[in-house]
Amino acid sequence: MHTLIIGGGAAGMAAAIAAARAGQAVTVLERGRRPLKKLGVTGNGRGNLLNAGAPDYPGGADFAAQVLACMPYERLAAFWEELGVPLRLEEEGRMYPASLLASTAVDALLLAARRLGVDIIPNARVTALDRLPGGGFEAQGTVCRYLPDVSKKSGKTRPGALAEETPAHWRGDRVIVAAGGAAAPSHGTDGSAYGLLTAFGHRLIPVRPALCALLADPRPLRALAGQRARASLRLLDAQGVCLAQSRGEALFAQDGISGIAAMQLARWWRPGCSLHMDLREAVLGPRAAQASGPEAQAEAERLLRLRAKSRDGCTLGELLTGAAPRALNDALLHAAGLQPDWPLAALSADQPHAMRALARTLTDYGMPVTGTRDFDAAQVTVGGVATDGFDPATLQSRLCPGLYAAGEVLDVDGACGGFNLMFATASGLLAGGTK
Repeated sequence: MHTLIIGGGAAGMAAAIAAARAGQAVTVLERGRRPLKKLGVTGNGRGNLLNAGAPDYPGGADFAAQVLACMPYERLAAFWEELGVPLRLEEEGRMYPASLLASTAVDALLLAARRLGVDIIPNARVTALDRLPGGGFEAQGTVCRYLPDVSKKSGKTRPGALAEETPAHWRGDRVIVAAGGAAAPSHGTDGSAYGLLTAFGHRLIPVRPALCALLADPRPLRALAGQRARASLRLLDAQGVCLAQSRGEALFAQDGISGIAAMQLARWWRPGCSLHMDLREAVLGPRAAQASGPEAQAEAERLLRLRAKSRDGCTLGELLTGAAPRALNDALLHAAGLQPDWPLAALSADQPHAMRALARTLTDYGMPVTGTRDFDAAQVTVGGVATDGFDPATLQSRLCPGLYAAGEVLDVDGACGGFNLMFATASGLLAGGTK
């Protein structure tokens, strides 16, 4: 039995190891210059391999749950441990290599594949996949050859240019398509694998970027660029209905909001959306953010008035000095329609509603969201090949026996925290281990 795997990412390499352990000959076709490039940068280079908590899959939740029932967390953790990667549990169930280096997980996968005799062919671009009349499959494409890398004065290297492409074809008794989605094309996933599966009758659910920054009007954000704040975020549609919410760090950019808390919301964006940020924790402290509902604004106003009483002779612009950066202070005052030079002592008489307006802005700092960053800056793809065409226990196609799919090429996307890599590994192991 010869298994042909298209894609040398986490799903593909997990499939390769499982297939080789089952006694199959395995060939991995990797379109990039080296396999596992995306895994090497996951979790900001720390390698968030899986999650010990409850599964969190906004897209394809039922299918992901069935896959993980067949390949649960305990078996996935054991897989990494067997490869020689001890695991480390951190907040929110996130599991990392004990080294806190994604590169160690990459090295362990490659070592296991090499010891099992897996043939990895880099720079192999598959453009077509056919079923052979006598059984089995043939992948057609090219193998690229590049000029040597060029050293730069900075000490870094620039990849050598493409020198030539040679036509090639590869055959296997079965084939696993694990070439990723459309996100992060610089890491080798550009969406080209979808056509390999739709050619066999599988449906493609329209794709869009996820786990990426939200875009907004840059004018009020320029002064905030680079500022970070702990916040609770809500994404509302044009009718004011909450589509999704999150909590964590928000990072202001010149043209939008990044940080995990904002990136988690990107998959729900649609035209007419607005982002609403509760900044009480960042400005007034964690205790100030405990009140909810109608009491939230009232509590914020109370704390602001207490703070004002302790700042005799100060201006409104100095009210939050020490609690938040000047740029954020000024942005909040501007959004509340207040002037920084107003004396605090005169507010009760001249601007009796100033504190209420500032409290309202603190609890609901809103802005229209014009879109999200594109696939180049996204970590995950929403959409992909419809999962109803595959058996979740084996990842085999229901339309074409011997054809399998694993990982992000399928219409499954998880929340940040190791869930996407967890599904990629689980689906790869199931697909690879099936004969």
